Amino acid sequence: MPKAPPDQVIIHRIEFQETERELLKSAMTAYSFRNVTRGIFNLTSDLTTVILLIIMVEWITNKTILDDVLLSALGLGTATTASLAAALAESWANYRQSQEYSAEYHERATSVTGGLHNLLDNIIGAFTGEYIGRVQENLDARS
Repeated sequence: MPKAPPDQVIIHRIEFQETERELLKSAMTAYSFRNVTRGIFNLTSDLTTVILLIIMVEWITNKTILDDVLLSALGLGTATTASLAAALAESWANYRQSQEYSAEYHERATSVTGGLHNLLDNIIGAFTGEYIGRVQENLDARS
């Protein structure tokens, strides 16, 4: 038997108050931020991609971050991921100890954005073991 056509239409409407709207807005912001950071993490999880990004930064800023030792290891293809990471950390430490970087570091410290840039550099230095190397050098010098 065929179904009878409807004789009325009922519309249900859901409305949110300000509190619910704010909660939804903060949830959507967190969700969007998570998606963006996941993409950045996926991009930087590969060592080759990180090195390409550093080379791009070198090209844009005309500053040398990667030294010849790391580039020759990459060219030979004999380096393992651990040795490349160690060479990358050593290159970063050498770059941070240069006179040019020191002058820029102190110049940037006078502005908010420059201070954030310096903070990011210090965080990278902590992850690469730069500070542990400095402590060991100071301990060896005192011995």
